Amino acid sequence: METKPTADADSQKRLMALMTRHQRRIFSYIYTLVPNRHDAEDLLQETSLVVCEKFSDFRDGTDFVAWACQIAYWRVRYSRQKFARSKVLFDQNVVDAVAETAGAMVKELDARHEALAQCLQKLYPRDRELVLTRYEPGCGVEEAAQRSGRSLPAAYKALTRIRKLLFDCVSHQVSAGGAAS
Repeated sequence: METKPTADADSQKRLMALMTRHQRRIFSYIYTLVPNRHDAEDLLQETSLVVCEKFSDFRDGTDFVAWACQIAYWRVRYSRQKFARSKVLFDQNVVDAVAETAGAMVKELDARHEALAQCLQKLYPRDRELVLTRYEPGCGVEEAAQRSGRSLPAAYKALTRIRKLLFDCVSHQVSAGGAAS
């Protein structure tokens, strides 16, 4: 006998789908407001917990990212005492201005990420591998040059050319009204 999922189970599935889909956007928003990546990751976890606790307050048909970013904003405000001991501390007015700007840029950044993914696929495989290796955590130009079989000066020259190609490609796709090929 098959049983139907409970409303609680449906709600949990919806929450997990929304969090999985939008976690990168929420993290990007948080990272614009705090001095370092580790703190942003910690705040994302705290924000995720609060989102889970308050998900019953979320209304279908409204903007989940905006709602979650508002929670993140308040988590950042509560955590400012922790950041007060760091070397970089911004006035709350600066944090508020950055938060407003970051919130407004979320869709543009998503479009740029999507366009970048498509533009990377258009590169020659050897060039794509060079740039992806260069930006792997812990890798530098030396490692990328070695893996691609290029000399260090040739790798620098190729990366400069590839970055220009990617910048032009992304700019063109975003200005054309989307990241479609």
